[in-house]
Amino acid sequence: MRGPVDYSPLLTELGLSAADAAHVLAAAAGSHARLAELRRALVGAVPAGCAAFALGSLGRHESSALSDLDLAVVYRRGALDPADAHRARDTVAAALRARGLDVADKTFHSAVALDDLLGDIGGRDDSNDHLTYRALLLTEGAWLANAADAAAIVEQVFGAYTAGAITRGRYLTSLSNDLHRYYRTICVDYRFKVENAGKHWAVRYFKLRHSRKLWHLANLAVFCRAALLPDEARDGWLAEQLPRPPLLRVADALRPLGGLHLCAGLVNAYDAFLAALAEPDTRRALDLLAYDLREASPVFRRLRAGAERFDEAATAVVGHLWQRSPDHLVRYGLL
Repeated sequence: MRGPVDYSPLLTELGLSAADAAHVLAAAAGSHARLAELRRALVGAVPAGCAAFALGSLGRHESSALSDLDLAVVYRRGALDPADAHRARDTVAAALRARGLDVADKTFHSAVALDDLLGDIGGRDDSNDHLTYRALLLTEGAWLANAADAAAIVEQVFGAYTAGAITRGRYLTSLSNDLHRYYRTICVDYRFKVENAGKHWAVRYFKLRHSRKLWHLANLAVFCRAALLPDEARDGWLAEQLPRPPLLRVADALRPLGGLHLCAGLVNAYDAFLAALAEPDTRRALDLLAYDLREASPVFRRLRAGAERFDEAATAVVGHLWQRSPDHLVRYGLL
């Protein structure tokens, strides 16, 4: 996204006030300020042929002071020596940590070559990590260093799907299927992290029921809308829409389909979720919550009620897509 994320026009269209979306607005403003600060700090930190991205909540412009940072460093093999790319990743991670940011060393623990991400999509050598990079670079990859290289990398990821002579599909379903695949992967990944790896369950559970679900809903809505566009306009519109924050993607898809009013419920429910995740006491209570004691927790019950309101709003959106773009929703979103 270029410039700050502006939800004000959408709120006006929905008849909502700034107070109705105070935490959505605060997260967008805080994320923009944080990205601007980090970009200034990282000037010259990454060599040409390589780019650094913020993924996750910061990349979606939904972060708070409590959010960690998913750092992705992607380089072009042939343009940069792999050892230099890995050193650049270490340099960027150290600089971010020195500024107090929690940079996770999980999926994004080292620099990755672009051709590794694109060389075997759907094949034996594809991996959950590669799928994660592709999905998130396209939908929530905010550049941190080397803007021009970052834009070229994202364009090449998108092009890996559009260039398929046989498999791309008229509606670019090679891409929509990969995004579906990523969503289902993180749903199952929750099982592994909680049952096998012993990670905290509650925050992950509510992320699945809010931010992950909104991400998936936004993809469904955007592709249903794109299916109704002229063939020659579809790829360009998708490339422009996919990097936008999920709430804005849903709104942009529903507006021409006569369903914009349904976004009000999404905004209200999502605002409450962002408010909860920005509260240290709430996060602490969720991290300490034993699964067997969840029903005794007021915090859990409050967030579960919010998740149910979010489900109602999301279901209304899907119902509208069912009416306005049923063929695409059924054939490509369900079957």
